[in-house]
Amino acid sequence: MIKVRDLSFSYNANDEALSHVTLDIAKGSWVSILGHNGSGKSTLSKLMVGLLTPSKGEIYIDNMLLSEDNLPSIRQMIGIVFQNPDNQFVGVTVKHDIAFGLENQCLPHAEMVQKINHYAKLVNMEEFLSKEPHQLSGGQKQRVAIAGALAMEQDILILDEATSMLDPEGTREIIELIKKLNRELGKTIITITHDLSFAAESDQLIVLKDGSVIAEGTPKEVFTQEALLKSSHLELPFGLALYNELAKDDTTNPKILEALWAFNSKM
Repeated sequence: MIKVRDLSFSYNANDEALSHVTLDIAKGSWVSILGHNGSGKSTLSKLMVGLLTPSKGEIYIDNMLLSEDNLPSIRQMIGIVFQNPDNQFVGVTVKHDIAFGLENQCLPHAEMVQKINHYAKLVNMEEFLSKEPHQLSGGQKQRVAIAGALAMEQDILILDEATSMLDPEGTREIIELIKKLNRELGKTIITITHDLSFAAESDQLIVLKDGSVIAEGTPKEVFTQEALLKSSHLELPFGLALYNELAKDDTTNPKILEALWAFNSKM
């Protein structure tokens, strides 16, 4: 679905934000891109939706080269939800905000109303369509931003630090919504995060440090590399660190290990 080949990007001559990044993201997968501040993960997300232009390298979305000529077609396939939902609200109410992208598509009014209601219901915000942004919680605002992206009916959704400003309840709401979008609707989900508990629920992890990919694999494969994660200022939560310690002991009952992993990757 997404192929990134030898991708580099610089904001200025002395600041290379990404360096020779190559990676693949399979269709229908949930991939978390991990890294601390300044690792290049948000830059990568902006490059994948065409908000930035690479200094070098290529990006393919569904075998289509991301270029200026192809950008309108690419943006019909991939959308992004940024960290702060307050910065994304463009409508005076939830209904108007979800409608914004649809209005740009010049859809008939009846079809637009149908889509607004459908996607508001999908993210459990149908009862809030007349609410103003200031009347919503952080998790509710984030769900509205996701509904607006989904209404464009794109196959790929990038969530850039979508839970970083949320409380535990709001984070759980967004995780459950991501699972629904990914597993029931087949959306390809890319989450940009430094939260390892959150990332543990995804299918694949890609770890960035100083603009380069330093690790890839399933959460289990990546989380065993504790020294590498610490070098990137990524700390495993206590439960996952305990799992690693017990996994090193050959006498540990495998069933206990599996139960511990299941518990910690569903928190």
